[in-house]
Parts: sequence; C-alpha cells; structure tokens
Amino acid sequence: MKLNPNSKNAIRQFKHLKHFCISENKDDGCLNLFLLPINARQFDYSYVSENLIESVADYALSWKIKKKYRDKSMTLSKKAREKFREAQQNDGELGELLLFCFLEGYLDSPKILTKLELKTSNKLYVNGSDGVHLKKISDNKYQLIFGESKTYSDLNNAFINAFQSIYEFVNEINDKGQDKSGINFEKGLISSNIESDIFEEDDENILNVLLYPEDKGNYDITLDDAFSIFIGYEIDIEKERRLYTNDEFAIEIESKIIKQIDEYQSKVYELVQRYDLIGYTFYVFLMPFTEIAEKRKDILKQVLE
Repeated sequence: MKLNPNSKNAIRQFKHLKHFCISENKDDGCLNLFLLPINARQFDYSYVSENLIESVADYALSWKIKKKYRDKSMTLSKKAREKFREAQQNDGELGELLLFCFLEGYLDSPKILTKLELKTSNKLYVNGSDGVHLKKISDNKYQLIFGESKTYSDLNNAFINAFQSIYEFVNEINDKGQDKSGINFEKGLISSNIESDIFEEDDENILNVLLYPEDKGNYDITLDDAFSIFIGYEIDIEKERRLYTNDEFAIEIESKIIKQIDEYQSKVYELVQRYDLIGYTFYVFLMPFTEIAEKRKDILKQVLE
C-alpha cells in the first residue's frame, strides 16, 4: 500500500513525549502524546503551518485527482483549498488534517477515504467519520480505522465528545437516540469511493474484500474495525514562560504535560467501557495548544493562504 510522502515530514516537527497503553490488553489500543515545536518559550504555530502545507492536497484529494493534475501544481493547490471551509468559520478541519498526518506518518496507515473528498461544496460536511484508513497488521490481518478529531479547550470534554460520537457512529443513532447513518453506511461509501490507487499487486485480496464485502468469506483475511482519535486541548504555559530559562522551559512543559496525561490515562478506558466499545482498538493522538480556539483557526488560515 502507498503512503503520501509528505505525512512523515509533517509530523517530524512534533516531539513524541510518551506512549500510553489504554489497558492491560494491547488490542484495546494506545495513547501517544506529542508536543508542538517551541521557539522563544512559546509554541511555534507559524512553523506548524509551514510544515502542514504540503499535506493539504494529500488529505483533501484522491490519488487519482493528484495524478491528473501532477503537472499543474497551482491548479492542484486550488482544488485542495476549495475543499476546506473558510478558515475563520472552521472549528474542526485542523484536527482532521493532523489526524490524517498522524495516521499516515506515524501509524503507517494509508487513507482510503476522507470526507473532504466527498464534499459537494466547500461548506458542506459529510456526516460520519473524518476519514477511513487501512492498517496492515500482518499478511492476513488488517484494521479499517475510522477517524474522529476533537479540538476543545477542555481535555475531559474533548474525550467525552469523541467517545460519544463514536458510540453514535457504531450504533447508528444521534444524541437523541434517533436513527441516523453510521458505520454501515460509511462502509458502503468505501466500496464505491475507494482509493484503489494506494494498493499494490500484493494487496489484491484485501482490495477485493473492500470492494466486494459480501465475498469476504472467499478470502483468508481478518478485517477488524478500529478507531483513531486526535485530541487537541488547551493548556496554560504563562507561568512557565515567566519563571524558566529557554532550556528549562521545554523541560518543565514536557513534565507538566506528561503528568497531566498520566493522571488522565485510566479515564480513557473508563470511557471505552461506559460507551460499550470494548473490542475495538483505539489509536489516540494527543497534543496541547495555547488559546486553542484562536490558534486552530490561525494555523489553518496560514496553511490555506
């Protein structure tokens, strides 16, 4: 399977601080904590924007479209940006872009579908997951990973809303308990909109399973549903900026963030149990921001300029 080469470059700017297991069962998944780049005792958001620009087309457009316009870079860039809503009205698309980069660049799981590709206008959202990626575990074992991103000021609210959304997606209901399209509808979209260009000759069997799920029994392949979550949340670093030198600042911020997630770690598995999601694997990516409501829009605005 093919990965977009820009994804690994996009996440190299973030420092991986710690890997946490969700439970004692490795198949329940993990949390990975990352830190934004630091410059002069503050997070360097301009640097983040610069390093995300090349991933916009990879995230927003299919391999087929990118191939069609590979010799027309300006047209390709324009088409990718048309997929995004106006930055100042946007709340979620930065998290979705970062989740895409982590899934491809860190988890080596190529996208087979993103909801941006299904937009019919730049203001229309497609209901469902933020994207679907495929992870190869072994020659005959794969995971279909549905993405969910939340960028909230409060870490606890971000997690609760993420798991609530996944619960509704799995059970195909809304927050009022009414029926709505969910995971089975999304799987139907996969077979009709699959990114077949990511597959190599050796991937023919899994491609056939995805294209024709009714024929799954004809292949010796295990395909489990899994979920990935990007959580962007807010922290206050003003005290550390005042008290510590540049070298000390980075050390103190890393310690503060790790301690916060250490204390929160057990709550994640509690949410898995509360929403009856035991059995699914969760890949969670965590990243703290300052003034997240403002910065998520500023970053995306610079990316789309």
